[in-house]
Amino acid sequence: MNVQLNKNFPKAGEEPSSVTIRNAERLILFYWLISGVLGVIFLWDWLTAWNVPVTFSHPWFVLYLIFSFGLTQVLYLLVARHDGRPLHWGATAIFAIGNGVAETLAFALIYRLGEVIGTWLIGLVAPSFAALGGLMVGIIFFTIYGGLIHGLFWLRILPPHLDDSPRSQAIRKNRPIAEIVLVLGWSLCLWWTRDIWTVIFFHILVDIGLMVLVRPPIFGARPSPVPAS
Repeated sequence: MNVQLNKNFPKAGEEPSSVTIRNAERLILFYWLISGVLGVIFLWDWLTAWNVPVTFSHPWFVLYLIFSFGLTQVLYLLVARHDGRPLHWGATAIFAIGNGVAETLAFALIYRLGEVIGTWLIGLVAPSFAALGGLMVGIIFFTIYGGLIHGLFWLRILPPHLDDSPRSQAIRKNRPIAEIVLVLGWSLCLWWTRDIWTVIFFHILVDIGLMVLVRPPIFGARPSPVPAS
């Protein structure tokens, strides 16, 4: 997969070409397709189980999920920019639902791989801690994958959207901590209650926030308006 698209993506204030936009859409759809197929194959048991009531039977845990979501969005609000691109609700719905479902499957698949490996490895030396070891390794896998996919894929696919002011750069230093807080909550959902649907729900909310704050010109959304001469 060509992840060098951002080298050809216009800088802030410049218009992206239709070819650039189509390439971005193709790469996103390809990512969704691969994530969806692998997710359905290897996470079918989680997808066909409806464990949302189990998650919501623990109000303190639901409050943690809401807090972690809110924390990441507040920090994102302080550093993201859309450079005057108009908000397109159709594109927002397509991206939020498509990526909220497909990328959650990718995250959950990577987490589950880590949990299986961690459970097996810790079980060899400390069987009573095998389940906890699986959670820890799953979180590590999830965190690494999340950082790689955002750094090597999304930051290259999406237009430049992070403010480079000194204030913004100071805030951005704290964003990885907020992301870890979010990943911990989502991983607990997958480990403790085996509830992938609540994670999908919160991921859709995260992607709505991205589309509202960044407004990438994809799936019918328009680029920034050309200033009148």
